[in-house]
Amino acid sequence: MELREVKLALSSVISKLSLIENIRKRLSSGLKSISHMSFSIAGKTSESLFNKVEKIKPNFSAGGVDGGLLTKSFHGIDLIITRAIGVVIWYENGKIVKNKRVGRSAPLVIEKESSNEGELIAYASLYRTQVEVERAIELVQKHSPDFLFMDGPLYPHPSTRMSKGDNGRAYSKLIKLYEQLHKECEKTGTKLIGVVEDTRSSLFSNIFHDKILPALPISKKARFKGLNQKFRDTSLLFDSLTQGERTFTFKLVKTGMKYEKELYGFYIKPAKYDRPVRIEFIAKEPGKLANEVATATYSLCVYKSYGLPSVIIEADARAKLNRNLIEYITRILRDKTGSPMLLNLRREQRPL
Repeated sequence: MELREVKLALSSVISKLSLIENIRKRLSSGLKSISHMSFSIAGKTSESLFNKVEKIKPNFSAGGVDGGLLTKSFHGIDLIITRAIGVVIWYENGKIVKNKRVGRSAPLVIEKESSNEGELIAYASLYRTQVEVERAIELVQKHSPDFLFMDGPLYPHPSTRMSKGDNGRAYSKLIKLYEQLHKECEKTGTKLIGVVEDTRSSLFSNIFHDKILPALPISKKARFKGLNQKFRDTSLLFDSLTQGERTFTFKLVKTGMKYEKELYGFYIKPAKYDRPVRIEFIAKEPGKLANEVATATYSLCVYKSYGLPSVIIEADARAKLNRNLIEYITRILRDKTGSPMLLNLRREQRPL
């Protein structure tokens, strides 16, 4: 009976999704049909809507930074447990000749008093990003790689912005850390790259509907008649891009960074059976750097079903935190303090 009711409840969702999917496929097909058309940013770039990316045997050094994160809510406090690890790999003719790890294994443990779960998530993201950027600065200072891949954008996510007390200061500190990282990369010549794997952005979709579509010739525009729906970029580009293709370079705005005017991005599909990822980079002349960044990214992606650079995958594997660590930390805190604030939430202690 319950399964039948679930199917009935899903029927309207299925109908709506089928209709939306039909529009998405038509939009995607239309995009492919105009992929050769040119797109430029005020003379700074000269590209097609979609562009082929060269894959090479790496002859460069690449760093990657990622962080691990655990959170735990108790009766009276919340815990945030995080660490960040960096790796640097030196390649010669496509082969690894040396690698280094940067960062301590011991995690950072932070006690917070958040008013709700959403606030805790924002706190956790803030502190995790902070230790990641600190680790990236350390990596650049010690090893000066040719490329440095960060797991995530090159600016704080808007959801981490806090305006009160210590949290406002923590956010301001994070902004300064990003700007310090940018300066360190400028000193060493390291090309700083953000890899945004699960973006919910519709930036590409907005550019297409607001700028590209109105400028199309009438013969081309007819193909998109009635297709006004906007999609998340990765959904729209899922089968528009083929493996080894990237979109045109576009401008990223409203990031709150001093280098905002030099922040650019594109989407690339490095793996045949995975979604596109957004790549961000900082450049005064993006037309000169976009292809180099795209080639380095694509050349470090080795899996058919997982389109992330190998240095990010390696950093992620080393930075992950086992959930058993929470139980270990909880036991120590309870033994040492005996505080009722460390009681579990009631929802975790229901008898049935």
